[in-house]
Amino acid sequence: MDENNLFLKKIEERARRAESSYAIEGGDFLTMEEQSRADRLMKGLRPQGAFFYGGYSEAERKIPVFMPDYTGVDSEEAVVDHFIREPEECPLIILDLKLPKQDHTVLSHRDYLGALMAEGIKREKTGDILVRPDGAQVIVLRELAEYLKENIRSVGRASVSAEILTIDRVDPGEIRTEDKRYNVPSPRLDNVVSAVFSVSRKAAVEAISRGLVFVDGIETVKPDQQLRPGQKIVLRGKGKAFYLGGSGTSRKGKIYIDVRKYI
Repeated sequence: MDENNLFLKKIEERARRAESSYAIEGGDFLTMEEQSRADRLMKGLRPQGAFFYGGYSEAERKIPVFMPDYTGVDSEEAVVDHFIREPEECPLIILDLKLPKQDHTVLSHRDYLGALMAEGIKREKTGDILVRPDGAQVIVLRELAEYLKENIRSVGRASVSAEILTIDRVDPGEIRTEDKRYNVPSPRLDNVVSAVFSVSRKAAVEAISRGLVFVDGIETVKPDQQLRPGQKIVLRGKGKAFYLGGSGTSRKGKIYIDVRKYI
């Protein structure tokens, strides 16, 4: 089977296992592109119980998770809430890595990822890496946690200590946003991407056609898609924002739009 489609086959297998076991089932972590490709498949397999989950609401890397109806979960937000209440049921766990108090080494996301790869861990087994000044929280599949705790002793040139935390103790740090207003010809996707991420309209169209733009987590290749208030827009490598809707027109007939942008 084509390696690019192997992850879809694995999702089908997880869905069948969830159906037969009537229990929570998760899979490997998916990139945003893979999530987009898997979305239709998952809805077809389990239209009422299939979601993506990465440990917290704003996670980028997520696993497919199948929730039995007895959990009462009916949305991705409800998945997050469920595992906060019942962290022992969660297929994800936190590897908390800390620098010694006297060590002021500055480590990057790449440093932590390199330490994981050095242990032979494939990228699809790990989720977001939440870096902070004194260390990092790494979201991983539960079955890897003990192995990583026992084997990771250093990151870069710095020594670290490792602890396992349940997912309810995830700390993504402060999420900073700012509300901004833009003037666009219309709330088409290409117009909004161009304005919000400070790229030309031609560059926005090219990014959309190349699969670099996601709306509500789904890869979108239509530049003329009309956005609806509340939709989340991501331009890979540039950032993300929420489209809040229109707020009047200018004298030249252009539309004012309000956006909440992550900074």
